[in-house]
Amino acid sequence: MEDDDIRQLLHATYRAEGAAPVMYPGALEHQARGPRSRLVTSLLALVAALVVAVPVGVGVLLRSGAGVGSGGPATSIQDLHMYDANNGWAWPGGDEILHTTSGVQNWTITRAPIAGRLIVGVAWVNAESARILTTTPAAYDQLEKPYTLTPWLTDDGGATWSVGQPFRVLLETGADPSSGTVYPNFAFVDPVHGWFFDSQGLGVGAPTFIYRTVDGGLHWSQVEMTPATGKAARDALPVGCAAYGMSFANPTTGWVTGSCGIATLFDVTHDGGVTWAPQRFPCINCALYAPQFTSPLVGSLFAGTGTGGLFVTNDGGRTWSARSSPPGNWPDFVDANHGFTMGLTGNNNPSTVLWTTTDGGMTWGQAPNGAIHGNGPFETSQLDFISPRIGWVVSVDIVVGGIVGPGQTPYPTVPPALWQTTDAGSTWTLITPTFTTSG
Repeated sequence: MEDDDIRQLLHATYRAEGAAPVMYPGALEHQARGPRSRLVTSLLALVAALVVAVPVGVGVLLRSGAGVGSGGPATSIQDLHMYDANNGWAWPGGDEILHTTSGVQNWTITRAPIAGRLIVGVAWVNAESARILTTTPAAYDQLEKPYTLTPWLTDDGGATWSVGQPFRVLLETGADPSSGTVYPNFAFVDPVHGWFFDSQGLGVGAPTFIYRTVDGGLHWSQVEMTPATGKAARDALPVGCAAYGMSFANPTTGWVTGSCGIATLFDVTHDGGVTWAPQRFPCINCALYAPQFTSPLVGSLFAGTGTGGLFVTNDGGRTWSARSSPPGNWPDFVDANHGFTMGLTGNNNPSTVLWTTTDGGMTWGQAPNGAIHGNGPFETSQLDFISPRIGWVVSVDIVVGGIVGPGQTPYPTVPPALWQTTDAGSTWTLITPTFTTSG
């Protein structure tokens, strides 16, 4: 990501005139979530009708009032990832990282000693390990070049943080990233191996960079750069495609996905991102989002095919099979069989409902007791399930015109609500979290 990109997103997340810039969860990355790597945010079918095939959190923001200023108290749970019923992480925005060892109702606020920098990327590695990327507020200055990222890491639940070596992402000559949407990823498959992916726009004029760490985030090196125009180097990603995301199944094998006009972008690496090659995929003209794996062999991939497509693998990504189009976007799978998505009931007065599959996406059905009305989340920005029965949603208030684009300022609304189910979505309980400052 280079300076024009970050300025654009800082403008998009500027809370008010005269206020300090605040970065919001999901604004800059899709998160890698340990063994279960999933997207940070997922839209309802209702919202997808407004923004087709573009996930919230990638170049667009919800007007949810998410995030808090530097030093302010945590007021909500966002970017939630639980590893079991007790242990997990969340990021409400600003400079706060939330950690829990006693469930979603009790959180410890931890702050890395980032000295006034802005958090622009967060990756959850496991129940005790997290990685963040920061930049200086001066990145908001349109005259600043180049753009510098500073990595930070913790392996003890946020009690202590270590700073890594800053690395710079340069604006490529001839690129115009302000003309397109930014598609970055910040992902780890274990506490040692991680990647930062940045596609600086869409199509022509959109260079793509990939940086890799093999020491837990202390040092980063560029392993891939595809130019905005011209001819790609041998074994590099193609030029002139819209790259929507990147994900890795293990330290060596990963994919960059997207669209190349009338062709599908689905390139694979088996050496940690140094070399890339096209891989056959059972959809010719699809816009593909990055695969998400629940185990080394089992994964799923959501495709923007007009109605939304689903593809699954059971052999570590070597082959992919089409499944029924899910009733909502970006399904959350917990294993090879059980998955969830939030969609709409199919009547004249549609309500939101959790849809589930127990056969790996072959068929989908509404959660028992049907639609969610007064006792559950009306709209959701994130699903996070840890088993076929236990999960959470982060619910937001989406209004007509509520999608914020580059250069726009979100207005404060009711903070997102956290809901919990222990019966696969049949009933929901509203959780009111408490927050304790560490140290």
